[in-house]
Amino acid sequence: MRYRLAENILFIKLDDGEDFLGGLCEIMEASGADSGIILSCVGMLRDTVLAYFRRDYLEKALPSPMEIVSIEGNIARDDDGRLQPHVHATLADESLNVHGGHLRRATVHNTAEIAMMIPIGVKLVRKKIDSRIELFFE
Repeated sequence: MRYRLAENILFIKLDDGEDFLGGLCEIMEASGADSGIILSCVGMLRDTVLAYFRRDYLEKALPSPMEIVSIEGNIARDDDGRLQPHVHATLADESLNVHGGHLRRATVHNTAEIAMMIPIGVKLVRKKIDSRIELFFE
């Protein structure tokens, strides 16, 4: 795992076997970032679980490994100050069949190379409103 913050862009390299979402949050904590927006991501994932939201998340484990076609989303602090990723992924299997949805869990396979924008002058915050969790800007 490596990272470098240049102005407001956080460049991240995650290595084989690292937890994808956990690694992003760990690096954001180490860099002092309160929130971030994923700009780009290339690499591969394994042990991946995607989900579709229909009042609750319907989860589906995917065969491993999968090529990252696209990953986008954001990471914001919740009411307790913890970083909460909201990430969607499009992944391709070896037959080039594409799978997509809310990224619940994944392990880096070989590498993951990420560029993340750290907002200047605004912080993304997730707050629980009734039974929903909503995104706010502070």
